[in-house]
Amino acid sequence: MTLEDKLTVPTEATTLSSWALAICRTIDSYGVESSKLLQQVGINPTLLQDPNARIPTKLVTQLWHLAVVTTGDESIGLKVANFVQPTSFNALSFSLLVSESLLDAWERIKRYYEIISNVLEMKIERGEKESALCFIRLPEKHYADEAIDAFMATNLSISQQISHGQLQPSKLELERAAPTDPSTFHSLFLCPIEFNADGNRIYFTNEALNIPFPSANRALALKNDLAVEEYLAQLSTQSFSSKVAKEIVIAMSLGNPERESIAKTFHMSSRNLQRKLKYEQTSFSELLDRVRKDLALKYILNSEVAIIEISFRLGFKDPSNFTRAFKRWYQKSPLQYRKQK
Repeated sequence: MTLEDKLTVPTEATTLSSWALAICRTIDSYGVESSKLLQQVGINPTLLQDPNARIPTKLVTQLWHLAVVTTGDESIGLKVANFVQPTSFNALSFSLLVSESLLDAWERIKRYYEIISNVLEMKIERGEKESALCFIRLPEKHYADEAIDAFMATNLSISQQISHGQLQPSKLELERAAPTDPSTFHSLFLCPIEFNADGNRIYFTNEALNIPFPSANRALALKNDLAVEEYLAQLSTQSFSSKVAKEIVIAMSLGNPERESIAKTFHMSSRNLQRKLKYEQTSFSELLDRVRKDLALKYILNSEVAIIEISFRLGFKDPSNFTRAFKRWYQKSPLQYRKQK
């Protein structure tokens, strides 16, 4: 088996469109036109009307930044929980609403968080008296602090909604710096909050985690779990950009990662290919750069292939162009990176 056989197509960080819709409704509530901010960051507003659509997280992060700047509210992420609908997280929302307990709901969030966004992983840290739901940043994937604020607030809102107000967190830890006025955080969570922490965690006592939810329905929860799993299974195959990325990998092995040749494999013109990619908020050049970046790192770390050979395998006609690109991606030359690792 060759290294190419083992390589996987890099997965772009994306966010569920309905989550972005909740952000926009929050922005609108400040009297700011979210449509103008969407236009500024390059998000197609029609995607927000498709509950199964995905939006590049890098664009959602830019949207968060503009939201803070235009509203002047560093705590705007907390308000998003007010605009989350039962359908905001696809079938996962319904599974959470009929979970047996908060711990049961956390297990679902940990298992299926990718349906919301694939920039984080969830982990449950169990302690003797209290436990935490942790948000773990994935390598080279970035998110806005406000995104974590929003999900923490949504987690609290759902917990209180299902338990009829019985549940209250015992502690909150956030990596972000404290806002100028942290009073909104304290009045919402009503528990000790540590900013500039070494991770993002929300704690509940173990007793609270195991309180039975009045709305629990195991059969219905499992049925919705199946719907979530079906959506996740289709996620990679329904993305046109992921199909193009796979063709780029194949074309590289033949030394021809050109847009025109890739377009022919889909029986369309280069212009139509670019139009379809634009609908998914990306472009051929962005995909090519992302594929090259991912494969370059795997070649450097997992093989003894000469650097000049790697540059040719990735479709660079001049090795110096590969070296410049690698420095842009990883802030070191290929040789420095290989020696370091």
